[in-house]
Amino acid sequence: MTKPMNFAFDERVQEKYNHQRRHPAEVAQQIGEQIVQQIPDALPVLEIGVGTGRIAWQVANTGRDVVGFDLSPHMLAEIEATRPTENSDTGALLLSRADMHHIPYADNSFGAVMVTHVLHLATDWQQVLRETARVLTPDGVLIQGSDWVDPNSVFGALRNEVRMEAVRQNPNMMPPSAGISKDDYLAQLGGTDMTEIIAAEWETTLSVNERLAQYKQRLDNESWIFSEEMFAKIYAHLEAFAAEKWDDHDAPLPLKRRFMLKLTRGNWSDNA
Repeated sequence: MTKPMNFAFDERVQEKYNHQRRHPAEVAQQIGEQIVQQIPDALPVLEIGVGTGRIAWQVANTGRDVVGFDLSPHMLAEIEATRPTENSDTGALLLSRADMHHIPYADNSFGAVMVTHVLHLATDWQQVLRETARVLTPDGVLIQGSDWVDPNSVFGALRNEVRMEAVRQNPNMMPPSAGISKDDYLAQLGGTDMTEIIAAEWETTLSVNERLAQYKQRLDNESWIFSEEMFAKIYAHLEAFAAEKWDDHDAPLPLKRRFMLKLTRGNWSDNA
């Protein structure tokens, strides 16, 4: 019987996270500005799973106060390294360690709650959404961020192959809440207006060999939870897959990327 996988972000991850998830400076600024445009008032913003602050700092840079928490002390320890140069227009970023299933803040405290690449890790996603609705103001907005990569690109094709091979080797590689639609439950909690926007879009290039090197160096978040033995098997499979799919592994191939915002508004007043 295979053991459940540990999806915690520990000291193995903290130093790689910023490299893996970093946005170009102009893109990061655009994301922060787009998020602030969605927030109804001047109340503080909460980020669930603040990580190293790559999103929170961009919102704070617009002058808004942000409260962020994370379960991982290793991620929180890394966040100060990402602190921007202080200026009078930068809002505060207040940090704490907490579990997203039990948000340690009062009812109706935040005009917006942000969450990026976190909800799929919840062991009880309904509890997390109930807590989220509770701390939102009645007219607040839940902002779910996600990094989109063209699935037909070399990046997308190799990422998909890694995921499929990992699950073939160990079905417990699937995060607890992956693939579960949460829209219906949000509607039950009061979220009646759901929209999705592109906060930023940009293009780069990437070769097959560059992408394989990222995996080999374990810079990619897809590899962080693999044991050495499992990673060796997956990487060997990936090399064979790439050899069959592409002829020229050094050619720069186009790569389109986006940062998406899924916005849920409504009346959260009954959840306090």
